[in-house]
Amino acid sequence: MDQKPKILIVEDNPPLNEILCKIVESEGYEGIPAHTGAEALAIMEKDGPFDLVLLDVMLPDPDASKGGGIDGIEVCQRIKKDPGSADTLIFLVTVKDQPEDIMKGIDAGADDYITKPFNTTLLLAKIKAMLRIKNLSVELKEKNRQLEEMAITDGLTGIPNYRYFIDKLDEEVRRSRRYKTPFTLLLLDLDNFKEVNDTHGHRHGDFVLREVARRLQVGLRETDLLARYGGDEFVLLLTQTDTEGGLRVANQILARLLTPVKANDREHSIEASIGLVSYDSVNPKSSDDLIVSADNALYKAKELGGNQIYVYRNGP
Repeated sequence: MDQKPKILIVEDNPPLNEILCKIVESEGYEGIPAHTGAEALAIMEKDGPFDLVLLDVMLPDPDASKGGGIDGIEVCQRIKKDPGSADTLIFLVTVKDQPEDIMKGIDAGADDYITKPFNTTLLLAKIKAMLRIKNLSVELKEKNRQLEEMAITDGLTGIPNYRYFIDKLDEEVRRSRRYKTPFTLLLLDLDNFKEVNDTHGHRHGDFVLREVARRLQVGLRETDLLARYGGDEFVLLLTQTDTEGGLRVANQILARLLTPVKANDREHSIEASIGLVSYDSVNPKSSDDLIVSADNALYKAKELGGNQIYVYRNGP
């Protein structure tokens, strides 16, 4: 069941506040009263987030004589400046002869206003319209997020794709150049994967690729990255890892892949070749150079018979 939109009613006149709460509740919203600026901000922090705030501009505060009063304009500014509540809709409630307050409120981030004495039908219409716009905005942001995620995710395995890997590799090269920290690339290619597709079909081959991706993720740290490089190739970016550490991970991977894959009463082991290259902070390489080196190491591992690791060495 969808949650009721929450509306904070900030009005210092108790009878009017109660009326406004009943008006919004009559339309299925949840109305929560606040009578001072300080109380409104405290409720925002304690019970937020809110979908909308009805905010009286002229908001006397009990602490005003002590220099601690908070009027409606300041409440609006504080709500909009807080990242946790910045997208909260704010309606100013003001009297007709205070256009300067309306301008101040709009400048402070208010989204709309309504004047006293207000028309109940108009007030509810404005609330409905603004909440509808907000919901559409939220849906649009979510769809954009999904599209962005799809653009960097491999559709078959659910892990990051080549595009995302390249961006992260560039970042890691820059970081390693600056801080002189190591990292290692493992470029992995399944041996004789074509035979899997030819013998068992492409659907089974897809299952194998998903299972390989799952096994490759075992034991990875949050700072490491596994991505599908393309076809039956995968790449691992191991941060803060030198050649020795990369070899340990690569050997663990080869051992893990040998556990037979079972699907639809079919069972077979997976073998892979791995090219390993570690970033050299003394003689920095570009992202392209690292990929070429890893690819050459992978080719050498294949050339030597497969199901093994070949380490790219820079120099003697």
